[in-house]
Amino acid sequence: MIEGMMGDMRTSPLHHHHMTHGARMKEVDGWTIPHSFRSLLEEHQVARSACAVFDISYLSKFHLRGNGTVGWLEQTLHQPLADVRDGSCVPIELTNSTGSILANATLLRESAGSFFLIAPAGNEISILEHLQTLQPHGAIEIHHETNSRCGLAIIGPQSENVLRRVLPGETELPGMMRFIRFYLQGEQLMLGRLRLHREKEEEKAYEFFCSAISGIRWYEKFITAGAQPCGLATRECLRLERDCSASDHCQGR
Repeated sequence: MIEGMMGDMRTSPLHHHHMTHGARMKEVDGWTIPHSFRSLLEEHQVARSACAVFDISYLSKFHLRGNGTVGWLEQTLHQPLADVRDGSCVPIELTNSTGSILANATLLRESAGSFFLIAPAGNEISILEHLQTLQPHGAIEIHHETNSRCGLAIIGPQSENVLRRVLPGETELPGMMRFIRFYLQGEQLMLGRLRLHREKEEEKAYEFFCSAISGIRWYEKFITAGAQPCGLATRECLRLERDCSASDHCQGR
C-alpha cells in the first residue's frame, strides 16, 4: 500500500492539520485534498488581495540524476536542454511510444546531471514506468518523490511579504520560471515561480517544496507569517478567471 492512503484515496502530509482546522475535503485524481476552508468568495478575496497558501503535495514529483541526464532527457523529450541555465524551469510534454500525451509537466534544471520533474496528479505510475523503460541501462537514477515531498503554493499580492517573514533576509526570491535550492534549519528546500498556477501579471505565485516530515512545520510558519489556507475550489476559480480574462469572448462581455 502506498504511504499516505486513506482507504483507496491518498492523503497529503498535511491531511490531519487540514481536518482539525475545518477543511472540507474532496476526492480528486486518487487524492483526498482540501476543497475549501471558508466560502469561495472569502478565499478568492484572500488570494486576490492578500496571500493564500494551498497544499499541492498531490502533484507528481520525480528527481532525475546521473551522468548524461541532460542528453538522455533531450533524446527522450525531443527538446533541447543543454543550453538551459541551471535554476531554470522548462515546460515539457511527456509522450509515450505511440505519441499519446502522458502529461504536460515542468522540468527544473539543477545541473546537467540533475533535474526535478513536476507533473499533474493521477498519472504518476505511467510516467514512472515510461521513464524507467527509457533509461539507459540504469545509468540515470529516477527517484519517485511524490510521497516524500510536501508542496505548498503561496499566491497573492502579499506573497513576497509572507515569504520574507519566513525566509532569511538575504534570500533572493526567484523570478518567473526560475527556482532556488537552499538550506534552512538543516533542511534542503526549494522555492520557485514555476507557472504551475499560471499567474496573472499582477499576481505573485510561488511554489515551495520541503520534506513530507517537515511539511506541517513550514505550513504553520507561512500561516503565522500571514498566509491564509485556501482550497482547490479557489485555485480552480483563479484559473478560470485567468482563462476567461485572456479570451476575447469574455473580455467583450
